Amino acid sequence: EMHQYLDSDSSGTSETCVSSTIGKERLESATSWLQTNNLKGFIGEFAGGVNSVCEEAVEGMLSYMSDNSDVWMGAEWWAAGP
Repeated sequence: EMHQYLDSDSSGTSETCVSSTIGKERLESATSWLQTNNLKGFIGEFAGGVNSVCEEAVEGMLSYMSDNSDVWMGAEWWAAGP
């Protein structure tokens, strides 16, 4: 189980995502590791800000996970605030 926030320090405290492709990019090494070790992964928390860059980053991350469903079991969105 891993957490993945798409801001610059991966803390989920900024509404600004690093880029529109950061979700996929941040999962690539974990995906390779899971495949090499014949393991399954789950994203227990993930989030990005409410803007077009973050929305594209989240969509890209989820598509990448779907494309690599041999190792990714799913994910849960994390949200806080009013």
